[in-house]
Amino acid sequence: MNKLFHVCRKKFFLRHCKIISTAILLTVSLPSFAMASGDIVANDSATSLQTSTDNSVMTILNNMQDAVLHTDYKISIVLEESSDFSNTLQYRYLGANNLNYGNLIFLEGAPKEIILHDNIVSYFQSDSIAFSLSANRIIEAFPDVVYNDFSKLTDSYDFILLGKARTANRSSQLVRIVPKDKDRYNYVIWIDDKTHLPLRIDLLDLNSKIIKQIKVVTLDLDFNKTAFQSYIEDRDYPILFPIDKETSERNSWQVGWLPKGFKENAAYNINFNQSGIDTKLFSDGIFSFTVNVSELSNNDATHVVTQGARTVYSTNLNNMNIVIIGDLPFETIERIAQSIKTK
Repeated sequence: MNKLFHVCRKKFFLRHCKIISTAILLTVSLPSFAMASGDIVANDSATSLQTSTDNSVMTILNNMQDAVLHTDYKISIVLEESSDFSNTLQYRYLGANNLNYGNLIFLEGAPKEIILHDNIVSYFQSDSIAFSLSANRIIEAFPDVVYNDFSKLTDSYDFILLGKARTANRSSQLVRIVPKDKDRYNYVIWIDDKTHLPLRIDLLDLNSKIIKQIKVVTLDLDFNKTAFQSYIEDRDYPILFPIDKETSERNSWQVGWLPKGFKENAAYNINFNQSGIDTKLFSDGIFSFTVNVSELSNNDATHVVTQGARTVYSTNLNNMNIVIIGDLPFETIERIAQSIKTK
């Protein structure tokens, strides 16, 4: 099971980064709330709140995206995932003056650093060889939810302004992003009143339980930007990681069911571990998943692994080995897998 999980994670990681390098998929998803000790508690009386057509909500979300991409900031982050994993990180970013430089440092465990430079993301890890991938952002810093044309998502999501809250000792607007079905997760985002940066992002399951949380604990707008820019520009970087991606040759299968709003974004074949894997990536603009099809394996068992929001589902079906990887509920991914048929 562990071997399957690590193989699947590696396949997803390489593919996902490659796709995001060509277009920011800025994946995103999600009523009254009672405030207690700075946290939120779900209440079924959500219908009393204004939702997706409220222009003020869209303005707040669009300002957030602009701040993340086009301002300079240094933040310290606590990342927690399903109470099984937590880490602290430092993220510096230069987005003003037509720059796009980023640096994410993991402050616990084995040393790990990720650098964004010249539309390339380079990974430096003590336990593996350094490598680079074509990408225009560090996907480990902020989730895709913050990068979106939110106005195009109103058919599938409600955007609810919950009012004021306080986190990281700063006043913020609280926004919840709610799917109009039960096929995907929810988000709640704390957006700073002054900088418009996201200060806390909670990913909630279908029972409003937090399964992943990114929380900013310090925010510095006056860090040494000149020194940081020099640090990025003076580094030596590893060459781009070679990914043999070809046009898909296996056109004999199709996905019969998709949650509303999901569309196919890419289809290709990649040679992984001497095995041709036919891959299609789907996204609704907030969440995404890949369907990976290869030759039928000898093991016909179905395997499911979940880690926080990530679900890895592997099965043999209709003379195909199918692996689906995405930040979606198990029930949704299973239904997608069961709908795959040969043409």
